[in-house]
Amino acid sequence: MELLVLGLTLGLVIGITGIGGGMLTTPALTLLMGVPIASAVGTSLLFSAITKIFASAIYIYRGLVCVRLSTLLALGSIPGSLFGSFSFHYFFKINAELASKVVSVFVLVMIVSSCCFSYYRMFTKNEKIVNFDIRSKPLWIPVIGFIVGFDIGFTSIGAGVIVASILLALCPMNPSRIIGTDIVHGFILSLFAGGIHFSMGGVDTDILIGLLYGGIFGVILGSLISPYLPQKPFRFALNSAVLVFAFMFAFKVFGV
Repeated sequence: MELLVLGLTLGLVIGITGIGGGMLTTPALTLLMGVPIASAVGTSLLFSAITKIFASAIYIYRGLVCVRLSTLLALGSIPGSLFGSFSFHYFFKINAELASKVVSVFVLVMIVSSCCFSYYRMFTKNEKIVNFDIRSKPLWIPVIGFIVGFDIGFTSIGAGVIVASILLALCPMNPSRIIGTDIVHGFILSLFAGGIHFSMGGVDTDILIGLLYGGIFGVILGSLISPYLPQKPFRFALNSAVLVFAFMFAFKVFGV
């Protein structure tokens, strides 16, 4: 029952915001369920990938996905996730704590700076800032994808929260379209990274199945609700949620 409720809650958050697949699931499994970190990372990745199958279908059906942007991100994030996944299992045997903290510092700086720029963009009258679109710089998108991919492969955290913060800051799209794009990209990325962890025995299948009983229903419900939320307040709330998740991440990693 605990796994069912946890999966339902996580699925709902993923469906509405696109974030939480790793940011919430990994800490929940380690802190609430006592799952070892080596298994929690891979389990979180596959939970995210499977639930996002259903969310992706809903967002694609409603035309709330920028396919080109998701594809360009995936061109960088897939090799990045493979590199990150293999690095996780290598450094876990050497000094995973140090390596994880180095990556985590970079992740936090990236999230906070993206959110601050996004807040500025919402309220500034500077047309160059307001109209800037990362899609006009296609060569930069796979680079961003590689960084995100490495992070999610190494920590299971990043696909949703980092991509959401970057797209909110650098794309003049409505929040529902950002979330849909983020979810489709996150599905592709989590599937590859989760597959690597699964092949290395880093997934607790019993925990995964228990989470999915509630997670699938939750993510479908969240995906159906999301497009009906008011856009500007939703954009502000999504930015704020990303920052909250970032501080939760900092507390977990650094104990601040």
